[in-house]
Amino acid sequence: MNKKPKNKPFKDWQYEEVAKTFDITRQRTLPFLEDLKTIKLPPNHPMRATLETYRVELFDYVDSWNEDEYKFFFISPFFKLVNFISAYYKGFTQRPMSVKYDNDTKTTNGIVEFMLAKGIQIPREPHFFLHEYKPEKNRDNDPLGQLLIAMIAAQKVNHDEKPIYGIYVNGRNWFFVVLDGKNYAVSPAYDVTQERIFDLFAVLLYFKELMEKLYSGVN
Repeated sequence: MNKKPKNKPFKDWQYEEVAKTFDITRQRTLPFLEDLKTIKLPPNHPMRATLETYRVELFDYVDSWNEDEYKFFFISPFFKLVNFISAYYKGFTQRPMSVKYDNDTKTTNGIVEFMLAKGIQIPREPHFFLHEYKPEKNRDNDPLGQLLIAMIAAQKVNHDEKPIYGIYVNGRNWFFVVLDGKNYAVSPAYDVTQERIFDLFAVLLYFKELMEKLYSGVN
């Protein structure tokens, strides 16, 4: 009798373990992350005043909000400003993903906090993930590891050679991650309680255009 594949949840992965299991290599940077360094929000952008309100509120409460409060009071409104709404893709939250590995003898699965993908009810071809992780001081798991394993799962499910993108949030610091083939890299921190919130917003607007091209098939 064949044994059922072993199950390992996303939350139990560490980034070094993901790298060794799936043979991926961390690079100091990749071209996508280099491109992000030049992206700035224009001084006269109409969202600057709203972003400043969000920045000040986060500065005051980032150390006291729990994960759900951070999501409700900051992350959701912040992403709403970016407006990830398109005829070609949409945002999905709290969706399950799974993938088999080690010659299909093992399975890893979990609930993805946020992804961009095709589909209306059922996400298809996900290429962007957000892993929400609030506490800076009570760290009992690995947010990068959890994000990477979801990105690996998407890479295997998509069956294409397109990069997978992601963000993980560690308190006030946001990090972009790109997985391109067997290589991945992590950006420097965007501290959203400081002026970097404007850079992050500009990058997300740029990323929105990138996703529009990717999902519409425009090169």
